[in-house]
Amino acid sequence: MRNHQRELRRKSIVFALIAIVTNVGGNALLARGMHQTGQPLSLLDYLHVLANPFVDAGIAMLAAWLLANLSLLSWADLSYVLPITATGYAFAAILGWAALGEHVSTSHWIGVTLITIGAALVGKTPPHTTP
Repeated sequence: MRNHQRELRRKSIVFALIAIVTNVGGNALLARGMHQTGQPLSLLDYLHVLANPFVDAGIAMLAAWLLANLSLLSWADLSYVLPITATGYAFAAILGWAALGEHVSTSHWIGVTLITIGAALVGKTPPHTTP
């Protein structure tokens, strides 16, 4: 049983990392693409947005995030998956600041730090607690 728990934890960490990277990367690509295309006002504008390669890459990455998240939720508790993948908020703030030139306020950094601490605490718990 102990070996099963170890394997479950390892698998959960791998898929959580995939989910975090694809979520943050996909949203960053969508943001970059949307900043290039401007605000869509009509259905035709949205079709034009889909021609942007950054938007297309972002959609593909978010599709990969969905598959990783579905996999995680098939064996791990929701109360484990959501806090663990919330560490993506920290990476999103760093990426937004470093790569997209966004201003991140001090209160935002404090919130990101609290989320990261919470995710680290949850990460020490078993991924699946129900029999």
